[in-house]
Amino acid sequence: MNFIPSRCSVVLASLVCVAASVRAQEVDIDQVRAATAKLIAQLVDQGVLARDKGEALLNDVAKPAAPPPSAGSATAAAGNGAASAKGAAGTVRVPYIPEFVRKELKDEIRLELAAQAFREGWSGPGAIPGWVRKLEWDGDLRFRVQLDRYANDNALQPSITDTNRNRALSPLNTSEDRERLRFRARIGLTATIDENWSGGVRLTTGSATDPLSSNQTLGTYNNRYTVLIDRAYIRYRLGDYSAVAGRMANPWFGTDLMWANDLSFDGVALQWTPKITSDIRGFATLAALPIQEVELASADKWLFGGQIGATLLPSPSTMGAKLGLAYFHYASLRGKPSAAGSTANEYTAPAFAQKGNTYYNISSDPNRPLLGLAADYQLLNLTGQVDLPSIAGKRVIVTGDFVRNFGFDRTAVSQRVGADVSPQVNAYHLRVAFGDADLKALHDWQVFAAYKRIERDALLDAFTDSDFRLGGTDARGYILGGSYGLGKNTSAAFRYFSGDSISGAPLSIDVFQFDLNVKF
Repeated sequence: MNFIPSRCSVVLASLVCVAASVRAQEVDIDQVRAATAKLIAQLVDQGVLARDKGEALLNDVAKPAAPPPSAGSATAAAGNGAASAKGAAGTVRVPYIPEFVRKELKDEIRLELAAQAFREGWSGPGAIPGWVRKLEWDGDLRFRVQLDRYANDNALQPSITDTNRNRALSPLNTSEDRERLRFRARIGLTATIDENWSGGVRLTTGSATDPLSSNQTLGTYNNRYTVLIDRAYIRYRLGDYSAVAGRMANPWFGTDLMWANDLSFDGVALQWTPKITSDIRGFATLAALPIQEVELASADKWLFGGQIGATLLPSPSTMGAKLGLAYFHYASLRGKPSAAGSTANEYTAPAFAQKGNTYYNISSDPNRPLLGLAADYQLLNLTGQVDLPSIAGKRVIVTGDFVRNFGFDRTAVSQRVGADVSPQVNAYHLRVAFGDADLKALHDWQVFAAYKRIERDALLDAFTDSDFRLGGTDARGYILGGSYGLGKNTSAAFRYFSGDSISGAPLSIDVFQFDLNVKF
């Protein structure tokens, strides 16, 4: 425990030194008093000791010494006076410390201990209990102005989700421009139980029927926002191994080509992150993620996936890189037609979809359409990122993402649809960013440009980014944007999306987004 020397402690040290000198050699008491008085006067002159306290000390020094106890007097008399003059062998002399000096020293020590306890959080009225220090809060707030602009020659298209919910053909909005104010609020709590176990919960705004976006659109007659549990999981970690179960963040390394940024996953994931060299870490992930549980266990819809890769850790002056290869298998997602007069297979229709994939009517009742996926999805995904140092401490970050659907069977899909369906099974995303890797302080900034191409059945349209051409597949186009730091963990951002259809009916949408972000 370290304390800053106080005036009183200096005086105490000086007095101890005087006492030590008295003990080392026998000196006349008048000489001791004179030396002590001289020392106190010097301390007063140097400003170490206040003048009033110095005068009080001088008065104490001038007082006559107290008479020795009676036992000591008898001993001195027996020694014929000689031992009394020179002192008995082994006598220890203790310097006198005035009461006000002792009180001031005690008060200063108490104050210093209280200050140290407050700084370190281990004692005192403001102490933080150990279990509280194991809780970690995080969150963010985002206010957005969004403008959606539709081309004049866009064709009518069905809304897959609304058609399946209403059991009547329902159109998408493909012509009416929109202006929206939107807000997103997220707050998460992570609890560390011990060195192995932890858990987390996150609340967010959004919709219970849209898994892709946490935005809350303003303009509902001032009604309150919906708050939902976005994540709830338990994690076990042992060295380089970890397992997580529940509702979790995206466990895969990737971009928003395949998964929307706000998407969370249900299920179980196992991860291994071995250290290959001092600068390179490997990673491997296996996950089983249920998409829809149905009453018949054999018909449950699942996503099974595995990914391996490696990370070269960057530094301010060196390059960083990351590469991942993944395989994803969607089980039981393809729609199956029901026999005439039956509804046995209606559960195979998707409960949520966007647009772009190949669909066909699986209902046995022509007056109650129900759209199901015509293809299977078995995806091979290669993702890479290079992080390069640049001028003035800025970075150049280049990201590439490629996906191919090996589950598409042209003959089988064409038979289900009743017309020839060509394989449109590739997707890729290229993005270049320049500036600060993370916006954490005032005047941090980053600009970027990206290009996307997502063919009709390259990905499952349900989980793709809902901002680029307002979600789905059969889309190609570019994205431009930038961010600027307005303060600590506060930034403003702009993004512009321009998307067009590839092989389907004409549908071009431009999206403008202006964001104000705060993180904590």
